[in-house]
Amino acid sequence: MRTSRTALLVAVVALAAHASPGWAQDRAQDGAQDRAQTRVVVHQQLIALLNPMGAQHTARLGVRSPLGDQDALLFGGAHAEAGVVSYLAPVFAIQGGYLEVSPLSFLVLNAEMTGAAVWPIGMDGAGYYGLGGYDDADVVGQTLAADRGASATGWGVRLGAQLQGAIPLGDVRLLLVDGASFNHESMGGASHYYNLRYDLVLAQQDWVLENDAYLLGEGRLASDVVLRAGAFDNLRYVFGSGYVGNQVGAIAAVTFEDVDPRMPGLSVYVRGAYYTHHVSRQDELTVLGGLSIDYDLGGIQ
Repeated sequence: MRTSRTALLVAVVALAAHASPGWAQDRAQDGAQDRAQTRVVVHQQLIALLNPMGAQHTARLGVRSPLGDQDALLFGGAHAEAGVVSYLAPVFAIQGGYLEVSPLSFLVLNAEMTGAAVWPIGMDGAGYYGLGGYDDADVVGQTLAADRGASATGWGVRLGAQLQGAIPLGDVRLLLVDGASFNHESMGGASHYYNLRYDLVLAQQDWVLENDAYLLGEGRLASDVVLRAGAFDNLRYVFGSGYVGNQVGAIAAVTFEDVDPRMPGLSVYVRGAYYTHHVSRQDELTVLGGLSIDYDLGGIQ
């Protein structure tokens, strides 16, 4: 069976990693009391993906403090947040710490440092696969057999920045989000390997650039229900090989605000995309669905 249809891989959802801070928390930040306090927050996500087939649960537990005058145009939503992060999939676990600083309403800076473990589960393409180079024939031919899957450990560092803005157009808004991250990955002992998280070949230590851009329309379906829909582009570039992976597509999300005093936002989203560039899935389609929940556990006195 083809690896693209059987491997339990994971998609790094830029929708969540880059665009979610403002999506599910806008209403929560409108309260003067909430904005003035340092608070304990939790961000939780669950995603499922077809081509490649995969699933991932992400959780962040952190402490968030406002920065600047929250009523000023340039500082609305500005904050600093730090805590622990966990990414869990059927074939890997990644845990560590994160730091997020938004000095201005339109700019978010973030960093992560994590440790990782990968293991096989008896399926093609699921596990650690040491390779002979960036152009390994087993990857191009999608022949990463289950009995070759192994276990490995490693670590990673992520440095990112996001620009975001909104343009009012009557009863709706036009949202623009562009996030980029530089990711250093180190895994296993082979000279090269297939990275399940990014769905591409990396050297044992390598750098990956990821850029995600969104152009969305936003409108209210009700006083506490927001619909967002539009287009996105996801680009991945491997510095060691010059490899470019890219997909473009459409995305739609519905956010329920103020679900509970401890749950300021819940979002359900789906996106479909076309691989314009990929080592083995070029000209194919992919579909992703997800659930994102934000929790406010209260202020710190």
